[in-house]
Amino acid sequence: MGNETIFRSMLELSAVIPAAILCYLPIKGHLNKKGRRMTLWGIPVLLLWVVVGDAVCYRFRWNTNLWMVPSLVLFALCYCRAISLSYWKSVSVFLAVCGVFSSMKNLAIVMDALLSPKSGSVVFSLSGAAAYALLCWAPLGLVWYPATHAARWLLDEIEMPGTWYVFWILPVAFWGVNIILRPKKYSTLYINQVMTFYPVMVLALLALLLFCYSLFYWMAKGLAKNMRLTQENRLLQMQAAQYRILQKSIEDTRRARHDLRQHFKALQGCVESGDMARVAEYVKAYGESLPPDTVRQFCKNYAVDAVLHYYGEQAVRQQTDLEVDLQMEEETIIPQPELCALLGNLLENAIDACAGSKAPRIIRLHIRQQGKQALYLTLDNTSDQPPKSDGGRFLSSSHDGFGIGTESVRVIAKRYNGDARFEWKDRMFYVSVMLSAQNKPENFR
Repeated sequence: MGNETIFRSMLELSAVIPAAILCYLPIKGHLNKKGRRMTLWGIPVLLLWVVVGDAVCYRFRWNTNLWMVPSLVLFALCYCRAISLSYWKSVSVFLAVCGVFSSMKNLAIVMDALLSPKSGSVVFSLSGAAAYALLCWAPLGLVWYPATHAARWLLDEIEMPGTWYVFWILPVAFWGVNIILRPKKYSTLYINQVMTFYPVMVLALLALLLFCYSLFYWMAKGLAKNMRLTQENRLLQMQAAQYRILQKSIEDTRRARHDLRQHFKALQGCVESGDMARVAEYVKAYGESLPPDTVRQFCKNYAVDAVLHYYGEQAVRQQTDLEVDLQMEEETIIPQPELCALLGNLLENAIDACAGSKAPRIIRLHIRQQGKQALYLTLDNTSDQPPKSDGGRFLSSSHDGFGIGTESVRVIAKRYNGDARFEWKDRMFYVSVMLSAQNKPENFR
């Protein structure tokens, strides 16, 4: 009986291992240095935790919950510290896994009640603990692909804080319902028709939870698509504005060229009369009446050029000195809409910061592209006040929560194996971004 008790506790506690693997799958690319070290020692440490917990529960005749519950709190804290994501995202992933595995335990209780119908309180027998361990490993293969693709996409792409502020409520609610529905005695399951509808209810709750996760993913996909269309429409508006400017410049040039014949006739009359002073006066007056020079072309890429002209006009209207130095190819190293979104977010934030500055308003943009391999961007702008931040992420000045613009820049940079850094110093805000076209992550192809 003693050996059976030891193995029973060990099997029951070992359910943490598949749960830990499932927590790891979506955040594989977001581990910080501490997280990578923890991953190397993760499985051995968990195995040691199972052995120690088994010995403690056997020695003091504890229920495994007395060892499991405090450990889950510790695991959650270590998990959040090991990931370079916001705490809301990390906690949401952790609780989502716990919600699924709470249903697995309820199903294992049903199986144990069938295997050991004469047991009293709900304490797993050896066969029940083995069934519980198998049930916990079973969903790992089923959710492997969604966890490494759909869930990872959600963590990478959805940067709206309000979404993650409320997502954790869903798994917590299901987790609580599973605990409330969990019987205290196996005999309860044999009253009337409880054994018939209880497993059906547990499976229905599990299916509903997974459906809610899927629904959240589909809604996020639709929202991301709408945001992408909004960015593309905004880019089209910028290009249309640039086209109108170019069209006006062409019309002014055509009109000046048409009038040029009349000016030549007037000059010819002055030359024939020998009045050179009058010729000089006429040429000076004509020069002052000429339309402005052709619109400046910042780069060969028309979409990027349109973005720069759009924000350049805004800078002129609010009396901000915009200095642009570009060395770019016509073909961008990353998809054109994403580069324009990145550049537009940076310039929009810079113009907003300059609008509230009393000091000389300056924006300096420098871009260097190395063939089709890499692109380096720096942007410096006046900013009287340092931006507010929380955990290394900047808070928005226009709404509650994190700034969407800077987070979008971070996401795009990370997507292309690059880096984005932000710093405020001496009333200036400094941004540096590096993008790489090589070794693009497979899940973004």
